[in-house]
Amino acid sequence: GSFKLSYYNEYKSYLSMPSKKPESKRRKRSSKPEEEDSRSTTALEDKHLNAMRHIFESVQKGYTHQVKNIEKMWELQHKYNDMEKFFDDFWYCLQHACLVAAREPPTERVIQFACKFAIRADSPREALGEEEVSQTGPFAVRLFHTALQYTEANDKAVRFRLCQIINLMLTSLGADASIDEDLFNKIYTGMLERLKDKVPVVRVQAVNTLNRLQDPADPDCPIIQGYLNIMKSDGVGEVRRAAVKAIALNSKTILPVIERGRDVNPGVRKAVYEVLIDKVSIRSMRISHRMKLLQDGLKDRNEGVQHACKKLIQKWLLYHESDIIRLLKALDVEGKADICMDVVKETLSKLPMEKASDCLYNRMENNVVPPAELTPEVVFYWRALIEYSQVDYPNVYDRIMPTLTVFSSYLKDYVHMASQIPAEDYDAHYQASYIIVELIKIAKLADFSDEAGRKNLISINKHIITEAEITVQAVERLVELLGIAEPDEQTRIKSIAEVINDIRNPLEGSTQHNIESIESCEKNDPVTLIRCLTLVSGLVKGVKCDVAFDPTLSGLLDDIIMSGVISENEIVRHLAIKALGYSCILSKTLAKKYLVFFLQVVMVDNYTEILETTLKIIFDLLLVFGLETFSDDDMTKKESDDNKANVSDEDLLATKLESTTLERDQHEGEDNISKNAKESKPFEDQIVEKFKEFLDDEILRNVAAEGIAKLMYNNRLVDATLFSRMLLLWYNPTTEGDSLRHCLGMFFSTYGANDNMYFFLSLSPSLSLSPIWSWWYPLYYWSTSWRR
Repeated sequence: GSFKLSYYNEYKSYLSMPSKKPESKRRKRSSKPEEEDSRSTTALEDKHLNAMRHIFESVQKGYTHQVKNIEKMWELQHKYNDMEKFFDDFWYCLQHACLVAAREPPTERVIQFACKFAIRADSPREALGEEEVSQTGPFAVRLFHTALQYTEANDKAVRFRLCQIINLMLTSLGADASIDEDLFNKIYTGMLERLKDKVPVVRVQAVNTLNRLQDPADPDCPIIQGYLNIMKSDGVGEVRRAAVKAIALNSKTILPVIERGRDVNPGVRKAVYEVLIDKVSIRSMRISHRMKLLQDGLKDRNEGVQHACKKLIQKWLLYHESDIIRLLKALDVEGKADICMDVVKETLSKLPMEKASDCLYNRMENNVVPPAELTPEVVFYWRALIEYSQVDYPNVYDRIMPTLTVFSSYLKDYVHMASQIPAEDYDAHYQASYIIVELIKIAKLADFSDEAGRKNLISINKHIITEAEITVQAVERLVELLGIAEPDEQTRIKSIAEVINDIRNPLEGSTQHNIESIESCEKNDPVTLIRCLTLVSGLVKGVKCDVAFDPTLSGLLDDIIMSGVISENEIVRHLAIKALGYSCILSKTLAKKYLVFFLQVVMVDNYTEILETTLKIIFDLLLVFGLETFSDDDMTKKESDDNKANVSDEDLLATKLESTTLERDQHEGEDNISKNAKESKPFEDQIVEKFKEFLDDEILRNVAAEGIAKLMYNNRLVDATLFSRMLLLWYNPTTEGDSLRHCLGMFFSTYGANDNMYFFLSLSPSLSLSPIWSWWYPLYYWSTSWRR
């Protein structure tokens, strides 16, 4: 890698500088004194030039003696009688390194040595060893101007090296250094042009050079705008990385820099976190920005990016004096609980457990936090610390986890306190609801070997569900908690059935009432149905028995679920369909009975969430039981008729279905013959046709594509035309930036490796639908006709 400057004496410089011509070894003897003086001067100059060459050659060997070489060059400079001559010789030696494009260590050492010396050339000898220089001398100014003169050279190596020289010289100047205004303008203009250079390494050096010339206070600063354009549109990751590290951070630039955390280049993503660690305080960012950084960094596939993100977390923790609860207050624990849990686990892995638990234990009384001091951050950290210490740190677990009896009463007291919050205080209600859910999660981590505490928890659980005004999420968590506290399945089913009966029939006094009084007191309002359906859904998710053959569950299905399916309230209808889907997953009999009903719901309902949920249920049923389970047309028709019989004549969905079907038949002009032919198709063909309709629907497209991919991947469905449509959907411009494209990409990469035949089968129909095929195929057919 090293080079000797003497080897380049005859080399034609790309810099268009006058080359040094070697003098003839034989010189004619002259008797004139003037010629003698001239020869002696020339010999002295050659001696100085050779000494300069030796210094440049010595610099290439390493950084060890660089300071000594700077001193030697400084001494050699003062031996020159003419400073113009010294600069010409210095530039002559330096320009040879400017012709080397490869970033080899010897060349890099020469460039760095030249820049350090140029900045210090006019300094006193005792200041040569200083790291930074506060003022530019005449020598440095002239080297700046000379380098700027050739930054538009044709040779890319020359442009790269000269931009590098300008950058290193500016970097060597101190923080309070100043340069001439004319020189500033020349560097400003020249380097802005180099930002558009076609060579990436030149653009990188231009970006680094302009770092100290940008003005963060100017919203229209051309340099900052150039950096933003590079980060957004430059095709080379190294250039984008340089722009991320160089740009000044303010309210305008912080978000574009954070967005580079999702750059395709891992070096750029890592640079984002490194810049934020060095330049930005946590208080300078919005909560949304912090959560976006954590979400991208902790889930990144590159270990270097993950490590940089973890270092950022440690910096934020130090800012909050190692108090994790204070750190959580700077994050969004209510909206991004999974990310905050990853942050807590990372911080706990770096802190001693005793110290990590002190910030919580100091707030406790009798192993519980006083209800008045509970905040979302405190209760979240309480749960996270219990989960983290439950297995590996029993001492810490016993320190912060009360007994089941104590915690049950504590939960009941907090729910009662939350019910006293004024209805106008929405923020307080929201926080209290979140805290209740977190407390229920903490209860699930308790020791259930305490029989008395377990029974007490079950009793309080039923009381809260029946009497307290809590959210749907809290009801779901309470059902899960009851499933842990009451492991016997039949006992749990009867308990929840009793709770549902108490909610719908809040009768007081005597337990004996006639049928008329019971029916008159039965509550069917949306709020009551929502709570009951939530209980049924949670119950069905936690059991393994066949719903169709369990009398209690079957009664809940007929009484609660089917009454919710026909409700005009969208939320009630959505929960009912979801509960019916859970029931069908557990029972093949119910799946056969209600599959056609789910297809009807997709056809007639107008509520987007209901459509997506119903379609997911259809795909889950086909995935669990297979298409062959539903292929008996007569049975399917019979089950559909039974379904309509179970739902009364007042069924709104059936009415809507009939009217929609009639309108569709009239609109399409289908006659009875084609209609009968369509009905005679096998079930597999009918379901494939439906899937094609779903893929063409903008609302259902994503759910349909994901469901079809699951069926194909698990060998539940094989159809080349569907595969072809999904292949075209993958390349459809409308799916750009959509999660669907990522889903299909994963599917094709895994499915195609095992079933390459379907790639081939789908190729022809895919190309036939493509606009390229329409003109290419006739040309191909004509050009190969002679073979036929």
